[in-house]
Amino acid sequence: MAGKRKRKTAIKMAEQHRTDSEIVIGNTGFLFVGEVTTRALSLLLVFAIARYLGNIGLGAYAFAFAFIDLILNFIDLGIPMYINREMAKNRALASSYLSNVLGLRLMMAPLALAIGTLAATAAFFLNFITPETLLITVMATVGMALNFATEPFRSVFMSHEKGSYYSGLLIFERLLFTGAGLWLLVSGYGLKYVILAYIVSQLAAFATNAYIVRKKFFSFAPRFDKAVVLHIVRNSMQFWAAGFLRMVYQRADTIMLSAMQGFAATGWYGAAYKITEALRLIPLVIVTASFPTMSRLHAQAKGSVKALYEKTFYYLLVAAIPSAIGLTLIADRVILLFYGPGFTASITVLRLLIWAEALIFLHYLMGFLMNAINKQHIFTGVTAAYAGVNIALNLFLIPKYSYIGAAAAAVATQLIAVVMLYYYCTKNGYGLSLPRLLYKPLIAAAAMAAVITSLKQLHLLMVVPIAAAAYFSVLAMLKGIGKDELNLTKTMLGRITGRK
Repeated sequence: MAGKRKRKTAIKMAEQHRTDSEIVIGNTGFLFVGEVTTRALSLLLVFAIARYLGNIGLGAYAFAFAFIDLILNFIDLGIPMYINREMAKNRALASSYLSNVLGLRLMMAPLALAIGTLAATAAFFLNFITPETLLITVMATVGMALNFATEPFRSVFMSHEKGSYYSGLLIFERLLFTGAGLWLLVSGYGLKYVILAYIVSQLAAFATNAYIVRKKFFSFAPRFDKAVVLHIVRNSMQFWAAGFLRMVYQRADTIMLSAMQGFAATGWYGAAYKITEALRLIPLVIVTASFPTMSRLHAQAKGSVKALYEKTFYYLLVAAIPSAIGLTLIADRVILLFYGPGFTASITVLRLLIWAEALIFLHYLMGFLMNAINKQHIFTGVTAAYAGVNIALNLFLIPKYSYIGAAAAAVATQLIAVVMLYYYCTKNGYGLSLPRLLYKPLIAAAAMAAVITSLKQLHLLMVVPIAAAAYFSVLAMLKGIGKDELNLTKTMLGRITGRK
C-alpha cells in the first residue's frame, strides 16, 4: 500500500514538473518571438542612425537613453520585480497592487521628468553634452517617463504567465517607433524627430496596455492607499537596490565614455554594444518566463526549484557558448556588413563585449534565483560589489584605452559577478556540476568554429545558418538535446501557433 502511494506521488510530481516546464516553455516561446522581433526592429533603427547620422549621431542617441535609463531606475524602487513575484504567488492581490502602483507611478512621472531635465541641464553646463543633445535627452525623458508608467501593466501579464499579451504589445510599440523613425531618417529629419516618434509610441503603448489589462484581466483604477503603497515600497527596496546597481553597471560605461572621450568614441562602443545587447533577449526571455514559476514553486514545492534551475542553466549555456565563440570569429564581418567601414573601430569592442554578454546569461539566472527564493539581499550585495568594481575599472581604463578599456572593464566585471553569484547559489543549496553541463556545448561549439573557419569565402548571411546547423547537429549527436527538449519545443511551437 505504501509502495503504491509512493509511486502515485512520484507520478504526480513528474506530471507537475512537466506542467511547470510547459508553462515556462510556452511563455518562453511567446517572449522569445516578442523579444526577437522588438530587438531586431531596435537594431534596424540603430543601423539606420549609424548610416545616416554617423558615429557621433549614434553616440548622442546611446548617451541620451543610457543617461535617462539610469535616472529612471533610481526612482523605480524595484516595484515591478516585487509585484511580479507577489502576484504570481497570490493573484487575488493583482487588482489592488496594480491600482496602487499605477497611482504611485502617475504621481512620480512628473518627478522623473523634472529629475531627468535637471540632470541633463547640469551635464550641459559641465560641457559634457551639446545644446542639441540636451534637447534630445529631455525629449527621451518624456518618452521613458511614459514607459515608466506603462511597466506595471507588463507585470500583470508576466505574473499571470501570459507572455502572448506581453510580447504582442511590445511588438506593436516597437513597430510604431521603428517604422516612424526609419521614415524620418530616410526623409532627412534629424535625431530629435526620431525621439519625438519614440514619445508617440510610448503614449500609444500606455493606452493599449491599460485597455488589454482592463478587458482581459481585471478592472483597476489608479489610487493611493497609503498602507498598501508603503507595504509595496518597503518590500521592494532590496529589489530596487539590486536593479539600480545593475543599471549603474550597464549604463555607466556609455555615460563615462561620453564624458571622457566624446560622442565619436561612444558611437563606436555603442555600435558593438547594441549588437551584444540584442542577444540579451535570450537570458531575458528564459529567466523572465522562469521567474514567476520559480517563485510559485518556492512557495509550494521547493524541491522542484532546483530541477528547473539546473535545466534553465543548461539551456543558457547551450545559447551562450556558441554565441560567444561564433561572434568572436565573425566580428569583423558583422561590423562591416551592418555599419560599414566607418565603424571598423568597433570590431575589437565587439570581440570583447560578446564574452561579457555570455557571462550575463548566467548572471541573470543566478540573480533571479536569489530573488525567487527570498535571498534578494544576497543579490543586492553582489550587485553593489561588481557595480563598484566596474566604475573603478572604467575610471582607470577609459582615459588610457578609450572604448577598448570600457569593453575590457565589462568583461572583468561580469566574470567577478558570475563567480560571486555561483558561490552564493551553491552555498544556498543550488550547486551544479559544471563539467557535466559544459562539455557537450563546448564540443559542439568547437565543431561550429571549424565550420566557420572553413567557410570564409561564403557570404556572412550564409555562414551563420550553416554554423548554427552544425552546432545543433553535433549537440544532438552528443544527446545534448534530448527527448524532453524536443517535446518542450514542440509544445512551445504549438502554443505560439495556436495548436495544441
